Amino acid sequence: MEPNSSGSFKKHRRLFRFHIFIFLVGLLFTISLWDAYYNGSRPFDKEIASNLILIMGSLFSVAAGLFTWSLETRRAFLEKEIDWRTKDLHEKNRELIHKNEEVENFIHIISHDLKAPIVSIQGFTSILKNELGSTIGSAQLDYLNRIQINAQQMNVLILDLLEFSRVGRIEDEKQSVNMNELLGEIVAELKPEMDRCHVSVQAPQDLPVLWGSRKRLAQVFTNLITNAIKYMGPNPKAQINVGYSQNGSVMSTLWVKDNGIGIKKEYQEKIFQIFQRVPNQLKVEGTGIGLSIVKKIVELNGGQVWVDSEEGRGSQFFVRWPMTEISPDLIKQVQTTGIKK
Repeated sequence: MEPNSSGSFKKHRRLFRFHIFIFLVGLLFTISLWDAYYNGSRPFDKEIASNLILIMGSLFSVAAGLFTWSLETRRAFLEKEIDWRTKDLHEKNRELIHKNEEVENFIHIISHDLKAPIVSIQGFTSILKNELGSTIGSAQLDYLNRIQINAQQMNVLILDLLEFSRVGRIEDEKQSVNMNELLGEIVAELKPEMDRCHVSVQAPQDLPVLWGSRKRLAQVFTNLITNAIKYMGPNPKAQINVGYSQNGSVMSTLWVKDNGIGIKKEYQEKIFQIFQRVPNQLKVEGTGIGLSIVKKIVELNGGQVWVDSEEGRGSQFFVRWPMTEISPDLIKQVQTTGIKK
């Protein structure tokens, strides 16, 4: 339907320009003949001029009528085009509402129908272990422990999927976020894990103030720092550095750099896709959703995220984020023209 409308529009536009041309030519000839009629020095008499004036006046009237008709036709066409596009927009909105309802139902199924049996599995496994006590064999105990671990992993996966679905669907209040304060809170929360792995975090004291949801920014940098700790590997000088560079007055780029095991080039794009994980010798537990959540949060806020890494030499994750409130149009422009590296 749309291609036909476009072709019809071009046809009416050509017709509209032709009528304007006729109108202007007729007007020009009529003025010239009236000038010739009142100017006796011209090489033709008044009778011929008056006849031509009559003819040109008639043509001028016809052109004026065609011009008016063209305007009316164009107006009617545009009204139909507007009606069609409005109807199409309403239809798209209805489809979107229907899709959102399907997503809501899906989330309801995950949060209730899947979590309940997992909790039951964990509960009954604990009861079995307690009731059997010392009578249980080492092999049977290992099986029960594996059941509990897998049930816990499934529970974490469900929670991550729920969080992934909430990003962008639930509107978060945005504000100016002092990144020095936020980073301090994140490091304090992760300190037990950092001490266990003997990892230190270094950051400047003048990190920028960003515009966004404090909760979502915390998710982004908690995820990046946690990943850096997990994939540090055996390293006596394990260290994570946080820094930034400013991109004009609108955007700022923050980075989280580690000296861990690094990422092969062929996996550096895939790690931001849901359920994609990097094969490594550390056998790190995870769901493969964390970096997908990071990417979704960052892009919904008008930013970009990417990684620069080399196997055996650590990784550096970059997050480009707005420092001030920006319009949706500017978000698209920044995403389109933004230079990553």
